[in-house]
Amino acid sequence: MSFVKSIVNASALIKASAPKRAFASAVETTPRVFPTKIQAFLRDFKTNEPVSFIELDKSVFGAPIRRDILHRVVVWQRDGMRQGTASTKSRSDIRGSGKKVAPQKGRGKARQGDNKAPHITGGGIAFGPKPRDHSTELPRKVQEMGLRVALSAKYAQDQLIVVESLQDLETPKTRDLLDIIQASYDGSKMLVVIDDCSFNLELASRNIPNCEVIHVEETNVLDLMTYDKLIIEKNAIETLEEALKAE
Repeated sequence: MSFVKSIVNASALIKASAPKRAFASAVETTPRVFPTKIQAFLRDFKTNEPVSFIELDKSVFGAPIRRDILHRVVVWQRDGMRQGTASTKSRSDIRGSGKKVAPQKGRGKARQGDNKAPHITGGGIAFGPKPRDHSTELPRKVQEMGLRVALSAKYAQDQLIVVESLQDLETPKTRDLLDIIQASYDGSKMLVVIDDCSFNLELASRNIPNCEVIHVEETNVLDLMTYDKLIIEKNAIETLEEALKAE
């Protein structure tokens, strides 16, 4: 009887402890909630002083840094930039007669055809370059991922400067913009991304070699990697997040 009682007591203990284990496992498997936003300073363009904070989409400006993706996108961009106009003349393009210059036999020398053969001085080029398209294909999702990685790299390296507006430059004078760059940005190479047309800014930056102004639709990985600092309007941030945010 004592053996039977011990079995009954053991089964009762198992039943009593089962709900607790189920609850504990349910608590352990509850998914963690991670933040979807990261913060950055919102600065004044002329002084580079922070005026407030702005929240950025973490999927766009906090993505993992993938050097392999950056390499693929940069190679794809540079392939598309190649002119592909290199051209050489083959033996059929060389001006001159196709007549055989010497008899085939009887001279005791090597046989020779016309003077346009590749091994003859002034002859054609064997397998030389011809005009062609060097552009390659890259999936759209990889292109978008490259932009996210490049923007995230700028944020991680503290090279992303978000400004309220770039429309308040009073004159289109290069000297005025150059003074702002040297005083507030240490003369760094800077890429300026605007959301709307800024006539004074675009005109003033034309003669500054280390400053390029582009519209938000023209944002690309090669430019982001070329310039040291990225200055971008608040409205342009919203446009990029709408186009690149994770689905």
